[in-house]
Amino acid sequence: MEITQVIRRRRGVTGPPSVRAQILLTLSAFLCGTVLAALLFVGIWRHTAADGARAQAQQAQSHRLVLAARGRIATLTGRLEQERSIVAAALQRETRARRALGSERAALDLLARSLPPRLQAVNAAARGLSARSSTLVSELAALQRYLRAPGPAGVDLGYLTAQARYLASSAAAASSAAATLVGEAHAAEAAAVGVRRK
Repeated sequence: MEITQVIRRRRGVTGPPSVRAQILLTLSAFLCGTVLAALLFVGIWRHTAADGARAQAQQAQSHRLVLAARGRIATLTGRLEQERSIVAAALQRETRARRALGSERAALDLLARSLPPRLQAVNAAARGLSARSSTLVSELAALQRYLRAPGPAGVDLGYLTAQARYLASSAAAASSAAATLVGEAHAAEAAAVGVRRK
C-alpha cells in the first residue's frame, strides 16, 4: 500500500494528493536520499581515511625497514672491504712466502750440487795430508834411530844429506797438502755461506 493511500484514508479523501503533500513527499524522499548519501559518503570517507592511515603507517614502517637495511648494507659493505683488504694482504704474504721458499729450495739444490764435490776434495786432501804426515813422522823416527846408533862406521854424511833432502821435500809436500786442504775447506765454507745468503 502506498503512503498516499494511507494519507487519503486518514483524511478520508479519495482523490489525488494535494500539491503540498506531493512536495512534502518529494522533499522527504530527497532529504532521506541526501541523508543516506551523506551516511554512505561518511562511511566511504572513514574507510578511505582508515586505508590511508594504514597505508601511511605501512609506508613509515617500510621506510624504517629500508633505512635499517641501508645501514646494514653499509656495515656489511665496510666489512666486505676490510675482508678484501685482509685477503689481499694474505695473498701478498703468500706470494712473498712462495718466492722465499723457491729461493730456499734453489739454494738448497745449489748446496746439494756444489757441497759434496767440495767435501770430497777436502776429504781427499785430508787423506793426502795424513799420508804425508805419517811418512814424514816415520822418516823422522828412522833418522832419529840412525843418529842414536849410527853403526860401526859412524855417521854417513851422504846418507844424512839424502835424508835431509827427502825430509825437506816431504815437508814441502805435506805443507802443499795442508794448503790444499785449507783451500778446499774455505771453498766448501764459501759455498755454504753463499747458499745461506740467497
